[in-house]
Amino acid sequence: MAVEKTYEQVKQLAEQGDAQSQYELGLAYDLGMGVDKDLTKAFEWYEKSATQDYAKAQYNLGIFYALAKSVDKDIEQSKYWIRKANENGYSGGSIF
Repeated sequence: MAVEKTYEQVKQLAEQGDAQSQYELGLAYDLGMGVDKDLTKAFEWYEKSATQDYAKAQYNLGIFYALAKSVDKDIEQSKYWIRKANENGYSGGSIF
């Protein structure tokens, strides 16, 4: 049975450099789950996770660039991150 982590636990792990927790914190800010929606913070946490080769974060970062969510639209960066996600096993990243 999976044990759910609290926001504070996720935040603490994310700040310690845990890539999965960084992704989860980015997702919380992206969707407004338990926190106020903040796309700038979501992008920052996704980026930290993505640079550690966390595939879901790489994919979401690519989507942020494609849709200009809190960043300037950049199709080349979008393609780069979505390809990286695919290389790291995320099947949703195979569109490019």
